[in-house]
Amino acid sequence: MKHLFIVLLVISFFTGCELFYPSPDEGVTYDISIGLSYEGTGLSSSSILNGTVNDATELANAFTAVFSDRNQGTYLMIQDSTNNDPTDSLYPTKEHVLQQIEDIVAAMTEEDILVISYSGHGIEDTGSLVLTNSDGSIVNSDHTAIDTDALVTVDELYTAIQDCEGNVLLLIDSCYAGNFVQESDTSLSSIETTVSLASAYAKYFESGSSVSNVYVIAATTSDNTSKEPSWVASGETLHGYFSGALLGGLYWDEDEQALTDEDSRITVDSLYEYVIENQEIPISGTDPDYYQHPTINGGPLDLILR
Repeated sequence: MKHLFIVLLVISFFTGCELFYPSPDEGVTYDISIGLSYEGTGLSSSSILNGTVNDATELANAFTAVFSDRNQGTYLMIQDSTNNDPTDSLYPTKEHVLQQIEDIVAAMTEEDILVISYSGHGIEDTGSLVLTNSDGSIVNSDHTAIDTDALVTVDELYTAIQDCEGNVLLLIDSCYAGNFVQESDTSLSSIETTVSLASAYAKYFESGSSVSNVYVIAATTSDNTSKEPSWVASGETLHGYFSGALLGGLYWDEDEQALTDEDSRITVDSLYEYVIENQEIPISGTDPDYYQHPTINGGPLDLILR
């Protein structure tokens, strides 16, 4: 009878719940929200983005509210026509951003969480993030190309967080953002209906497998662009389609500057699922100019944010 009870518990486990990375009772949460409009950086007017600074600002506000019951540090790193001082340590030069990440990572313990969100341009083929160089410009001296000193590559970002003892969540709202989604030998997402929880559990305990502490939700695939609306109704704030949906998944009311739900659990998978279901642009289609498909790294564990 005892053996039967154990079997029933195991069956219940596999059919009635997900595998979650334990939510720490204590620990510090850090949020680095990065957004660039590219005004005044030397890029052409057609390359100016209108929703990115809004994205970074409101995601910072939302995560501050989500993590309100924990010790936290929030770092808003934005660039636009009103915030264009590259000597400010919070101005999003490549050097400042990487230094901010490295300083936080060095201070983190295994109970801590670091959220890094980015809204801006991404480079075709590589997905590299387009920040600014040390003097605030982006193009090279003869204005013929993007200065490589302004780019943060996938390898550079992962190198900056590789020694992190806590968990890291990357939210990348840029073109070709799927380049930041790295697969692993435990790559099974708990929201994929075609994957049984038993399979995920077996994968987790597979000989030689390892579980990454880096979670990624990207606005689109590695070969497609991320987009923002060309206009919004009067009184509304313009956001990228991906970031706007993320704010909804965080239960953030921008008008009230408050959470609409302070009790529901928020996890990485729940955020991704919300974006897929509520993004205000199709996630598939025949013309890539009119859809974008958010992507997520797999893994047997989901990260509880709240």
